[in-house]
Amino acid sequence: MDPIMSAVAGRATKSEIRELLKWTRRSDVISFAGGLPDASLFPIDELVRLSEQVLRTRGYHALQYGPTPGEPDMIEALVQHMRDYDEEADGNRICVTASSQQGLDLVSLLFIDEGSPIIVELPSYIGAIQAFSRSGADMRGVALEEDGIDLEGLGRVLNELDREGRRPRFIYVIPDFQNPSGVTMSVEKRRELIAIARARSIPIVEDSPYREVNFTGATLPSIWTLAGGEGVILLKTFSKMLFPGMRLGWIAAGQPWMDKLIMLKQSVDLCTASFTQFIVADYLREGRMRDTIARAIDCYRPKKDAMLAALGSAMPAGTRWSRPYGGMFLWVELPAGIGAESMFERAAGRGVVYVKGRQFHCDGSGAGTLRLNYSFPSVEQIERGIEILGAATAEELEAHAKAAATTAAPRTAGGPGASRPAATASLGEYPAR
Repeated sequence: MDPIMSAVAGRATKSEIRELLKWTRRSDVISFAGGLPDASLFPIDELVRLSEQVLRTRGYHALQYGPTPGEPDMIEALVQHMRDYDEEADGNRICVTASSQQGLDLVSLLFIDEGSPIIVELPSYIGAIQAFSRSGADMRGVALEEDGIDLEGLGRVLNELDREGRRPRFIYVIPDFQNPSGVTMSVEKRRELIAIARARSIPIVEDSPYREVNFTGATLPSIWTLAGGEGVILLKTFSKMLFPGMRLGWIAAGQPWMDKLIMLKQSVDLCTASFTQFIVADYLREGRMRDTIARAIDCYRPKKDAMLAALGSAMPAGTRWSRPYGGMFLWVELPAGIGAESMFERAAGRGVVYVKGRQFHCDGSGAGTLRLNYSFPSVEQIERGIEILGAATAEELEAHAKAAATTAAPRTAGGPGASRPAATASLGEYPAR
């Protein structure tokens, strides 16, 4: 058969991260690729208990179709969870989703027609880029600075769209411990972004998977909070706080956006699984989520510190990386002339894999960048893996210098490939309140 497929199907692309997850099942490979939680944090015994509790007390509801916005017990628990972390939302402004990836899908359905301009960060979350690209969006990227999105660059993109007679459908940002960079947006920039968006009547889509996983002990106010919930759609998930296999998240939005999002969700999956909602609602109500998040922070902080220390020891001069204060990732910029794609085979051949940075850039840039995850591997694996990655980078740098020497005139001091001190900060310093 030779069926005629839709334009949407034609725009769909594979996620390299999903393809790389197979490496996480191999005992001989150190994976810095996927954003997987440390499985030791999974509360298996508690889930067994809660599963039986839900089935015995609310089994007929748990195994039945549920309301599209979510089970009332779950929505009530989410309202309290948000309040615990200084975010306010009433139950009428919340819709439970199959993790935040479904939230991105619903946002795409709500706002994007083929060719619709939207604004994203450079780099940005690949799952969002996939969802927006599949919908046919015209993505305009704005670079990140040490304290979040470059607002001057945002102004230039907005002025460019003004000249084209087009208004962006939304601005998509990940303000806390951004995926993939680890950068956190300062409070000042959050406020300025809200003001810019309001002046131009542009919605802000705030993706917030990592905010609670904060190593400093003090979370910054979300864009949702600073805006009073007006003009902002907030996407949340339990995949990074609890366990991704449950596929549970939620959207917070005002009217009339929420009404439309619920209608769109009805056409996608009717409702999110009631059984898992009841389990997580009880987990939240018993106060166990705070303990889980605290354990995650205690687990991930030393892993992050170990990775930063290993990078400082192993990576050659000219390498730069971010210093996140939460979340699961840090960002590496390789020395000039080195590509993450060409180096991947060299590193993978020695048993270390990472995610190449180009796919996080909607404009195809980022060839010399890569993302590293520190939540999944052990400290020992991190130290050994970064040592291997450093050796692979040094070999790639040497091969690049030899190739350049045979095709170009002798280099002058300070030119590309010249030795320079490694820069270890610049991206991702935690901004002051």
